[in-house]
This record gives sequence, structure tokens and C-alpha cells, in this order.
Amino acid sequence: MKDDYKPWEEYPEIWKTEGQFWTYLRGSLRRALWMRSPIKLTYKKGQMIKPPSDYEGRGKSGAYCALTGEFINNSALEVDHIEGNVSLSSWEDVLPFILHLVPPKGSMQLVSKEAHKIKSYADKHKLTFEEAKVEKVVIERMKQSVGDQKEELLIAGFEEGEISNHKNRRECYRVAFNQYLEGN
Repeated sequence: MKDDYKPWEEYPEIWKTEGQFWTYLRGSLRRALWMRSPIKLTYKKGQMIKPPSDYEGRGKSGAYCALTGEFINNSALEVDHIEGNVSLSSWEDVLPFILHLVPPKGSMQLVSKEAHKIKSYADKHKLTFEEAKVEKVVIERMKQSVGDQKEELLIAGFEEGEISNHKNRRECYRVAFNQYLEGN
């Protein structure tokens, strides 16, 4: 096969765009090489410890999240690549992507499911973990109705003029949650 092969052009009834093809390939490789990876499963199993004495959950084993430091039950933990967000958008990316899915020792960490989502968002958008945490909360808040957003922001101390449009409300949420994080 040549590097100039374009399956999305040969099979337009399957993949309407080049992006759809790479999304398909990325998902297929993740499912085949990562979902039940013996490397991943062995690593996770080897990291499990008994809960600390102050743990109030029901789990019999778990680990500390590498990103938050919080003890997390085994079933709520995910194996994360320390260096994440490897691209797969061309034929040249295929081998590096596959190698990423067969990681060497020392390149993985255990994280909570929520922290993993935040880290992935941070990697994708080139943000810090804290910035991404705020953005994820802002995104959730912006899914509420406009009335609920305005009510919440007025209660938080913002003025009517500051929350008059979508862009302003989004920025007010950012300010509010950054202030909250600084206070905690």
C-alpha cells in the first residue's frame, strides 16, 4: 500500500470525509490494542492497594489518582498515558499511534475517570489541568437554560449587564469558578 492511498476517496459511501476515516481507524486501533490490553490490565492490577483507614467507600482496593491525589476505588480508575494526545490523521501517524497503545513501563499512571476526561481535554486544547477543570465546569453550566444561567450568576454576585449574552455569561462562569478554586 502506498502512502498516497485514500480510502475515503475509494469508498465514499463508507467515509464521506478524510476525517471520518481517521476517526474510524483511531477507534478501531484503540478497541483492538488498548481496551483489553494485557499491558494496561497488568499495570492497573499491580498498582492496587487496600483503602486507607479513613476511606468511606465500598471498594476493597484502589489507588491514589496521579492527578488529584485522591484515593479512588478500583472500578473508578483508568490507566492513562502520562504523555497523551497522540495524533492519528495521516499514514505517517499510524506506527507512532500503535506504539503509543503498547506503552513502555513508566509511561502510565492511574487516574480517576473524571480527572482523565479533564486531562484529555487539557492535552487536546493545550491548557493546564486547572484551566481544563474550569472549562469543563463552564461547558456543563452553559448547557443549562439561559434563565437558569442568569439566575445562578446573579446569585453569584454578577450584575445584569455582565450576563447579558452568551459570551459574557461564559466569561462570568470562568471568573466565578477560578475564584472558587483559588478559595479552596
